[in-house]
Amino acid sequence: MTAFQAAVMLLASLLPQEAPRIDEQPKRVCLDAPRAIFQVENRAAEPILAILSVERWSDEGDTASWAVVQEDITQRQALPKQVRNVKLEARQRRDVTWELKKRIGPPPLVTGRHRLVVTWSNKSGETPGTVTQKFVLADCGD
Repeated sequence: MTAFQAAVMLLASLLPQEAPRIDEQPKRVCLDAPRAIFQVENRAAEPILAILSVERWSDEGDTASWAVVQEDITQRQALPKQVRNVKLEARQRRDVTWELKKRIGPPPLVTGRHRLVVTWSNKSGETPGTVTQKFVLADCGD
């Protein structure tokens, strides 16, 4: 086991057991695809509310960082006036669709490293954490 693998396992063990989980698919999404479908699982014994967004890795400018591409993938508007919560029932999985072709507004979608970000809150309104899943938005043309 490498030091990196050990560090990842240690960090994973620090997450609460009831943290949502994102299925590891898709790893690659075609830029010209109509949509990307992610599967999010609530492992907690109670329902949770989640905000689902997408960020892109950007190494442009002074510092490399993750930049928001779409604040709420459940809406067509890339920068909606109000972000909506998605209810994830207790101990259930849910498919979440990111519509690529029907997406409206800036920033434009470009190829590169991206990640789905799930920020969840419990019934008391506390936001215990965030989980992410990385994928590549790729040009799959001819």
